[in-house]
Amino acid sequence: MADEFDPYGLPPEVTAHPHALIGMMGLDIQNKATHKAVWEAFAMNRRTDRTPLHFRLLSVDFQMPSMKPKRQSYEWYTPKGILKSNWISKYLYKVPSLVVLFYDLDWNDTNWTEKKNELATKVQATKTVLGERNVRIALVLIQSGISVPGEDTGAAEKAATLCTACDLPAKHLFVLPHSDAHLLGYTVRLENALSEIGWSFYQGEIKGVRGHRDFLNKTNHSLLFVRHQFKLGFLNELRNDPQTAIKHYAQSYHHLLELRSTDTNLHEIRVVAAIINYKICRLDFALNLPRDAIAQFRRHIDLFRQKTGPKELIFEHYAWLSKQYHIFGDVFEEAVRLGLPAVQTQHPGFYYQHAAQYAVLRRKTALQVCKDVSAPVSDLLEGWDKLEFYGQRPWRPGKHSLEPPEQEREAEGIKEVQYHEVKEVNHSNTIIPLFSSAISQFKKYRCPCIKRHLMVQMAEEYHQANDPSKALTLLNHVMWDYRNEKWWSLLSSISALALQCAYSTNAITEYIGLALEFMGPRLQASDEERKRVHDNLMNLLSGQPPDPESGISQETVGPITEAWATLLESQMSSITVDMTTLVPCLEVRASFQKPQYHVDEEVHVTLKIRNSYQSSIMLSSIGLVTNIPSYNDWLIETQAEKLTLAPKQVTEIELLFKPLVEDVGKKIKLTGVRAQLGSKDSKLVVGLQWSGPGNEGVTLNTSNTPSFKEFSLLCPDGFDTCVPVAEADILPRQPKLSVTINHDPVALVWEWLPFKITLKNTEECAAFDISLNLGLDSSSPSNLEHTTQICTASGLQGDKLGSHVSNLQMSELGVGDEQSVTLYAKCLTSAERVLTLKVEYVVTVKSNGSSVQCPCIHEESIHLQARIPFQVTVETQSMKFEKLAKVAGEESFVIIPKIKCTSHVPIRLTNSALALSSDAYQVGSDTISQIAGTELAEGEYGVDCLCVAVSSNVPSSSALALGQYFLYWKRASDTSPEVSVSVGLPSVMVEHWGVWVECKLPPQGTLRAPLLITYIIYNRAAHTTELALAMHSSDAFMYAGHKEIRLRVLPGRKECVTYTLYPLLSGNVQLPKLGLSVESHSPGQPTSLETLLNRILPTHIYIVPQAKGGDSSVSSLTDRFTTVSVS
Repeated sequence: MADEFDPYGLPPEVTAHPHALIGMMGLDIQNKATHKAVWEAFAMNRRTDRTPLHFRLLSVDFQMPSMKPKRQSYEWYTPKGILKSNWISKYLYKVPSLVVLFYDLDWNDTNWTEKKNELATKVQATKTVLGERNVRIALVLIQSGISVPGEDTGAAEKAATLCTACDLPAKHLFVLPHSDAHLLGYTVRLENALSEIGWSFYQGEIKGVRGHRDFLNKTNHSLLFVRHQFKLGFLNELRNDPQTAIKHYAQSYHHLLELRSTDTNLHEIRVVAAIINYKICRLDFALNLPRDAIAQFRRHIDLFRQKTGPKELIFEHYAWLSKQYHIFGDVFEEAVRLGLPAVQTQHPGFYYQHAAQYAVLRRKTALQVCKDVSAPVSDLLEGWDKLEFYGQRPWRPGKHSLEPPEQEREAEGIKEVQYHEVKEVNHSNTIIPLFSSAISQFKKYRCPCIKRHLMVQMAEEYHQANDPSKALTLLNHVMWDYRNEKWWSLLSSISALALQCAYSTNAITEYIGLALEFMGPRLQASDEERKRVHDNLMNLLSGQPPDPESGISQETVGPITEAWATLLESQMSSITVDMTTLVPCLEVRASFQKPQYHVDEEVHVTLKIRNSYQSSIMLSSIGLVTNIPSYNDWLIETQAEKLTLAPKQVTEIELLFKPLVEDVGKKIKLTGVRAQLGSKDSKLVVGLQWSGPGNEGVTLNTSNTPSFKEFSLLCPDGFDTCVPVAEADILPRQPKLSVTINHDPVALVWEWLPFKITLKNTEECAAFDISLNLGLDSSSPSNLEHTTQICTASGLQGDKLGSHVSNLQMSELGVGDEQSVTLYAKCLTSAERVLTLKVEYVVTVKSNGSSVQCPCIHEESIHLQARIPFQVTVETQSMKFEKLAKVAGEESFVIIPKIKCTSHVPIRLTNSALALSSDAYQVGSDTISQIAGTELAEGEYGVDCLCVAVSSNVPSSSALALGQYFLYWKRASDTSPEVSVSVGLPSVMVEHWGVWVECKLPPQGTLRAPLLITYIIYNRAAHTTELALAMHSSDAFMYAGHKEIRLRVLPGRKECVTYTLYPLLSGNVQLPKLGLSVESHSPGQPTSLETLLNRILPTHIYIVPQAKGGDSSVSSLTDRFTTVSVS
């Protein structure tokens, strides 16, 4: 009997995908490269989009299976079984639906007649080999050209002649042009045509099977109803018609269920049912009908779950159920690989899980019913894998009966099956792969709880199979998760198994870790069990092998004990157990007493150790590990009285060390806790290691109480609720240097604000290497970096100033000495700033009996609020102090800056100046600032006045930017340096007038006293200008001169018109209005000049009254008028 034969599984021919078999003859792939390329194009690398076909290369001596003689009647025929075991493989691999004969022949071959006759002979020989089977024959001519029949008359005639000579239909003759570039395309087209011919063969076979239907009856031929429907389904699969195949398989399954089943024939019915069910489910998945496949499988299981068969072979029932779930899981997984979506509640993992569970049940029942079986005398199972019908017993082949023909032989056969089950079947090799498949599926679909449960079952199976190392590996993965999620009951249930595996494999490190965990309070175990494990641990520390764990078979205890003894004798190095991954009986918490220490004070570390075991535990040493190795030697405790850990109590140990000066500014971290288990006399050195302060890894989640203040009553020792301080900063020595900063907390934007810093040494010794750092605080917004400038007095005139002054060195300060320095800060925006002043210095102190230079740092924050000192608005006005938007070339006008003080302290305006553009100039050479030396308080205004003009070279109708106005200022009551602020001047629109008029008249007039007024008219145009001048009458004056006159002014020349005015009224009197218009219009010159004259000519003059009777007051008043009041 073959070793790989599984009487409860599916034969390989059943699980193979059925495709139409096409035989190929005439291809010499060994000697002809062309034939090899043709064969590879058909048979190799077939993609899923190609027609599903199976090609077989036939040799010259190919023989067909012999046919049974056709039965004329079924009246006296009694079938021996349900499904013949050779029928499926016969149609899959032996009986081709089509034989294709390849032959090298071109239409223009010189030996056409001879080759035609030779080819006809080969076709006839092939027909003889095929015999009476209705296998089709096709002829393929391999040609070097690409001509086909129909393109020329000669080729068509030769093709017809060839078909006649070979006795083949014209549709069975093909031409295959051999071309490296297009061979695959020709091959695909050819196989499509060949598939149609091959499928017609299976259609004929289907008709033949259906022809037997009329000769059958339900009474005698019920087995044939099942067999024939199965054949119809399989033949339809071969012809690529899955829908029809499912119908026939379903009908075959229905007929099978109608058979009467007994303990004798149940096994055969189950095996056949498994084959048909597999076919239906696989086709449902292939047609994307997963619901139908699942429903069919569930119905299949429900129908046969209660049909257990004989009690002596109950394990066969569970073996069959296990195989059913396994097969369906494989089919389901294959469908998922091909694109079928699966969900978390329905995926192949569930079926693999059931398969594994039934396989375990199979072994359990087999051990129960076969425990007393003895070795068989005869081999009744011989040929079990070569029976004529599927599922039949090898001791009664070919007999499908309701009762066994020979009771004694049946009993002997059952005993041989039982013996085979317990002695020759390795159940673990079946169960473990099933668990592995289920675990991978549950992991894929994110079902962690079920995955862990299956891993535990798989570990148990490995332990059953005497492979404890793999079992321990699986258990370690699961136990980590159970510890993290606080599944103490589950952890307890597998800890005993893990101890057995560690003991069996002599894994000393794992055994000690598991023992410490087993002794803890979170695992559910009796005190006796804990004490036994504790005694084993003590044996190991004394160099003795541990006692056997419960559950270890007696025959293996001896070799395991010897292996332990050998291991302990050769164990020279220490063993380190990582306690971070466990929840042991020993727990630690290490913590700094505070998060910051100065370099001149001792660092206190509190180490808490909780012993949860019921008796004392000895440690030979315990210490802390930090990120700075130089401190590790100071953080060790070796006193025995402190390291005897009382049961159910927390032991506290205080460790001290003094930080080094070079570690100032560093952070000391507790990176681990290390302890040595046992006493100093222990032969085995066992080190215990915790990561961090002892609460990292699994132990982070193992606290019995939540971290709320209300639950502190549940934890009186405070071990679970304490939060360790795992990091401590080493700060510089506490400075005693007195630092005083004098400054205004409110800074004015653009000013240099002085900071007077005074240092006084109040230390007990001299301070040296003193350096100052002043700058923006590191937490300040980045935009303040570019708008804040800080410098010393010597750097006020520098161009490149930053927001920090660093390492400003100062001289040494003796005890009680003082020293001052002034720094300046400028704020370019109005925002709140935080400056940090850092003073670093060094003093000499005594440490551990020696003098050490200790650095000290004094830091202080300076809050500074900046505000705008003043607001400047600038206007342009005419000489009559009217707002002006347009100016003419060479026209004088004034710029009026108005300064409003917004400072909280008075400011002094020291000077002002203009920086005009190249097309503007200042009128007058001796102009001075009107606001120089002016002091302004908050809310007060200062107004400056400057006279400027625009060059005539500026193009007309263009906007001209006048330039900048510079204002120099400082605080009124401070010695801070003077600063300047530039304000942009407004732009003016420049226009050009061809005619310009100036007026000359005295500052004032006297009532009834003549005065002269002269108008000077300029022609600035390039053409001669004709003007009409008119002087309007006035009630306040009589005048002598032209009332109307016409003038002609040459380019670049001027004309003067003089009038004598006689005032009739006193006071601020309106002058007679001058009218001027252009007679000859010039290009670009307006006709009316009224707008210009209203802007540039005076409109009023002040007339004083005459003195009467020598009135001196009037005469003195007249003498004091020196200017014209213009409105």
